[in-house]
Amino acid sequence: MNILLTLLLAGLTMVGPLAIDTYLPSFPAIAQTFDASPLIIQQTLSMFLFCFAFMMLFYGTLSDSFGRRPVILVSLVLYIAASICAALAPSIGVLLACRVVQGLAAGAGSVVGRAVVMDRFSGAEAQKILAHIMMVFGLAPAIAPVLGGWLQVGFGWRSVFWFLAAFGTLMFISVQ
Repeated sequence: MNILLTLLLAGLTMVGPLAIDTYLPSFPAIAQTFDASPLIIQQTLSMFLFCFAFMMLFYGTLSDSFGRRPVILVSLVLYIAASICAALAPSIGVLLACRVVQGLAAGAGSVVGRAVVMDRFSGAEAQKILAHIMMVFGLAPAIAPVLGGWLQVGFGWRSVFWFLAAFGTLMFISVQ
């Protein structure tokens, strides 16, 4: 039971880092598609990070008020929708707007996941589970650019956002 919960919470925690690092190898292709400057393409990352950090300030309070599961489910629906819209983006402006929504939604897993651990466990057991979550979470920034590069080369930059939508959907189904 603890192993499944740990893997689920680690997966939820990976949503943000995957959204940050997986599409980095696609910057040149995105710039070419939209005939955009590198500065504009970098803004898709900057805006994501700003929104990601900003919303992390509120997810604890939201999950205390509305419940852990509803906050996770709503954030995952927004994340999935934003990922699909990013994959279909007809312009750099739409892509930027999608990245903003992704950023707003992606931080819920990290914050609420830690809250779930603290709700269900205490002391050394809670620390052990948090350590395991962080160990699995640490894989995301390491594997995401490689995975993103493979997706970019094999299927184009839009496939990265389809992958993020699929990962979000897997997390949504797992939380059910």
